[in-house]
Amino acid sequence: MRPTAPQQRPPGRPGRAVRLRRALGRDGNPLWRPVDRARTRLASVVLLLAVVTAALSAAFSWTLYRSDLRAADALAAHRHRVAATTLAAAPQDGTWMPGALGPPVPARWHYPAQRTHTAPVPVRSGTPARSTVTVWVDDHGAPAGPLRSSADIVTGAVLAGFAALTGSALLCGSVQAVGRRRIDARTAAAWEREWEQVEPGWSGRSRSS
Repeated sequence: MRPTAPQQRPPGRPGRAVRLRRALGRDGNPLWRPVDRARTRLASVVLLLAVVTAALSAAFSWTLYRSDLRAADALAAHRHRVAATTLAAAPQDGTWMPGALGPPVPARWHYPAQRTHTAPVPVRSGTPARSTVTVWVDDHGAPAGPLRSSADIVTGAVLAGFAALTGSALLCGSVQAVGRRRIDARTAAAWEREWEQVEPGWSGRSRSS
């Protein structure tokens, strides 16, 4: 039975250990130029920056979610749903979607039980007068906005995390673009210097001068 030949890495792409040695300048390959090491270091820095900023974006999104959830729980103790009676009919406006809230109409409710409040509240288009609607009020009975749902909190945290991740991607792209521009400029300058030394002998100008 013939022994199996050990698998070899396909040519053209060095392993991670080799790329790390090159980035640290410890690769003894004479064909590996300083500019090549600079490009490898730049790629390593951008990759590390991408990993760190992605982790920070996820942590920011989670922290925001937990913070908003605690704020919503704290606010829930000071928000109350009460029954109110409309004092006027809401106009039937065809421009409003069916079931959507239309312009506010005056309504009356009691909260606490001994206090009467009258204020405009948004109701569905076409709601008749003397209808019972639900309104959100604070501890004093004044109109207040509804509580944020869990879905709204999750959506806000996800959007904030996505925005942070997009900013991180732009930062990584900017770092890579600036770094590559500087490396390319150094490469072009080095090529110019080498060409100034080689060109006279190659073109024959040195013999004619």
